[in-house]
Amino acid sequence: MNTRSENSTARDAAASKAKGEAASARPSGRPVISADSPIFKDARVVLNAALGQADLSVQEILALKTGSVVELDTKLNGLVELWLNGSQVARGEIVAVDGNFGVRIVEIAQL
Repeated sequence: MNTRSENSTARDAAASKAKGEAASARPSGRPVISADSPIFKDARVVLNAALGQADLSVQEILALKTGSVVELDTKLNGLVELWLNGSQVARGEIVAVDGNFGVRIVEIAQL
């Protein structure tokens, strides 16, 4: 006879159970897999080195031609930023490595 009250109690119990299940499905603060796991050993990522930047108008960009020089905001002996997936991960200095450029890491970002 008290169907409305019984339905409300059943709904409350179902909602409470669903909340409990959702809470148990949440991460416990531990990663599912450690970053030093062997599964990541051969994973390839792209690391970008940013030498600096320049603030140019569209007119200045359109005027660029072979031989033009664009002055960057980094000093000649300034540090190069290393970026991984849009996040800065380190800074370093430019070095020569077998006829190519390289970056010697001098700072690693706090992740």
